[in-house]
Amino acid sequence: MIKLIATDLDNTLLDLQGHVPPSAAQLLRQIQRLGVLTAVATGRCYPSALAAAQVIGSDTPIICYNGSLIRRGDEILSQHFIQPEDIRAVSQFCHEQSLYLQLYHEDVIVVETLCDETRLDPDLPVVSCREIGDFCSAKLHPTPKMLIVDHPERIAGRLTDLTKKFSQLTFSQSQPWLIEIMPLDANKGFALAYLAGLLGLEADHVLALGDNTNDLPMLLWAGVGAAVANAVPQIKAQADYVCVGSRSEGVMEAVCRFISV
Repeated sequence: MIKLIATDLDNTLLDLQGHVPPSAAQLLRQIQRLGVLTAVATGRCYPSALAAAQVIGSDTPIICYNGSLIRRGDEILSQHFIQPEDIRAVSQFCHEQSLYLQLYHEDVIVVETLCDETRLDPDLPVVSCREIGDFCSAKLHPTPKMLIVDHPERIAGRLTDLTKKFSQLTFSQSQPWLIEIMPLDANKGFALAYLAGLLGLEADHVLALGDNTNDLPMLLWAGVGAAVANAVPQIKAQADYVCVGSRSEGVMEAVCRFISV
């Protein structure tokens, strides 16, 4: 019996304009009235994730920064950070490869210089951005996540190189042009397992929904891992259920299939 739904946002619950469609919000609110919890599990920062959670009426703790942070209001339930020495090492690599790198500090986007790549971040309309200059020499704070932007055709090779060079970090992909970097002990799977434990639930009670490789750990951990139709092939190949519908249509399809509404 499903008692908790954990859904990714971008390219899963959200439409192409970055909004929760009213039909999906209505369904998720309905199942919560039936006693099924709904959680957001996203790579986005907390304020951005909170905005989506409020639309669907969820007061369940939010998994954000790809699992580096679990938060409910002002209460931090779990958090993991990349330390400054690792930030500088990755920054040096990015300088050598002419790659854009972005950090976060206290839900503020931190960049060397604001540029076109920064504007790709869907968090930018919700939170502020701070320029601090060269990451290799600037004063740094621990960050829950870093982002690298590159051409989609080069992402697979970059992921291979980064994983070999920085074994102390976790790398995944959420968009064709993005590499997301988290601490080694942080991903959506670990975070969802921790959240379910706090709620007194086992994996068999959980339905997880996603579309890209940053979602795979939680889809594999959950009792039911569902991939929306627009998910990447790797996710579809390992999902328990592949939706016919894309994005929010797929979310609603899976909810109606596995929960008696």
